[in-house]
Amino acid sequence: MKHAIGSGLPRLAIFVDGWNFKYATHDAFGVNIDFVKLLEYLSKDSFLIRAYYYTGEWTTDTIEQYIRIMAPADPQAMREELEGQRRRSQSFMRFLNRNGYMVVKKPLKVFAGGVTKADLDLELAIDMLSLADRCDRYVLASGDGDFVPLVRAVAARGVRIQVLSTQHPEAYIRCNYKAADELVDSADEFIELCDILPYITRTPSVQTQRLREEE
Repeated sequence: MKHAIGSGLPRLAIFVDGWNFKYATHDAFGVNIDFVKLLEYLSKDSFLIRAYYYTGEWTTDTIEQYIRIMAPADPQAMREELEGQRRRSQSFMRFLNRNGYMVVKKPLKVFAGGVTKADLDLELAIDMLSLADRCDRYVLASGDGDFVPLVRAVAARGVRIQVLSTQHPEAYIRCNYKAADELVDSADEFIELCDILPYITRTPSVQTQRLREEE
């Protein structure tokens, strides 16, 4: 195994699929992740090359588009609510940028019925392939089965891949979430979120010092 020059440690990169990871943690188990603790936990005994966080963001245009589609009785109230979400999201992304992550973001797209989505699969794939020759281990925080071909391609280049997500029955009961079997099977190792939540969950005291909202 290759190691970072002078460190004697395997080289690591972390890729967090923001929406999917929030779904697997906050929505499934009602917990808020301490992203500093997460970085420290995943990178122990490794030389961290890069940690990415991929997410969509509200813009003025998408807010107005959403309001037009939803046609609420009080457009201004909805506008203020979405602007508040936007400010909290910006604060969260700024926090990540200042604490070891590179945030990759795209404007949200609004679809019929008010469904919002920002597809960053391509950006994540480019970053994983670009770093493959400089890393020994990847952690992919996602349960999205669409990443199976990517995981196989990166593994073929000699990178050991760990998938961080959950297949706990409670997650499926609460919000119909389960990491895709195909993704779990394609990885070298599966890290079950439930097993590490005690080490990466925000405590009340930390919440008062750091951000109160993730997005």
